Amino acid sequence: METISGEARALRFEEVCYGKPVRTLGGPLHESALYGVTSVTPGVDNPLRYIPANFLGNASLTSSMIDPQFAGRGTLVVKAVDDGLAIMRMRYRAEAGEGEGGRQFLLSRTLLLPDIHYWHEIPPGLFSWCEQALVAQPFVFDQPGSPAARLLELPAFQARDVNWFDNLSQRRQIQLGSAFQAITRRVGWTVSKMVAEEEKQRPASLIAADLDVISSLPRKFPLRHGDTDQFVLNLGLDPQLTPGAVSYFPGHRGSAIEAPDLHALRIAISNSEENHSPETGVKHTSGASDSLDRRIGSEPIPLKWLS
Repeated sequence: METISGEARALRFEEVCYGKPVRTLGGPLHESALYGVTSVTPGVDNPLRYIPANFLGNASLTSSMIDPQFAGRGTLVVKAVDDGLAIMRMRYRAEAGEGEGGRQFLLSRTLLLPDIHYWHEIPPGLFSWCEQALVAQPFVFDQPGSPAARLLELPAFQARDVNWFDNLSQRRQIQLGSAFQAITRRVGWTVSKMVAEEEKQRPASLIAADLDVISSLPRKFPLRHGDTDQFVLNLGLDPQLTPGAVSYFPGHRGSAIEAPDLHALRIAISNSEENHSPETGVKHTSGASDSLDRRIGSEPIPLKWLS
């Protein structure tokens, strides 16, 4: 899946929606409301695989598992599956109507992008689009339940070059490098609020932007290790439900990673600028750079921020 820098990108995706039917978009539940798959496109073989409980490993979900900062729009969870990349927006919504009090019900919208198996195949800009624009709306009772596969148009993504990287603050470089290392080592990680405040961005937007940069690099990182489905990103959901995902959860004190080898990351960005093929490896100049290629099972160590 080739992405041309500076051009918008249209993607075709499959979709599964889950929840209870409502009378109107902002109104109360329909009289026949029961939990179930409310909408699915024809290309999805097993839609039950993409409902929240099954997607998260048969988890017993409650609204308390979603951080309050994400309660309105819902959490964002990305998972590498055998079909490609599955992206779920999940939230709780009042049965009495949008913004009302009382009992709530769970709803989700999952996009499935087929034939994506490596990081460089993820269209740059996808994470930021999902973090900002992917929403989960309830199913209105009389709508069709089998829509056609849909098109998603991503905004143009400008490739990052070495000058861009060199002009980042030292903390910001470490933040980006830490996300890079979290992906290649497949360990959980919590984004720094300090850097988000410096950049004047919400932490969720910052981590999505970092992952967009990483997906624009030519290095061929697999999304999965072996044949096992793996979480790629978790924003706003209890990290224990998505072990190993690159996560943001305010106040969570979980796994972190050391300050990465920024020279190796700078070389990776340089190779992207020079249009190297995805199979081209980065030539590291020191043994420390090997940390960028560690596989699942590596023990995380504390992240050391510069003073």
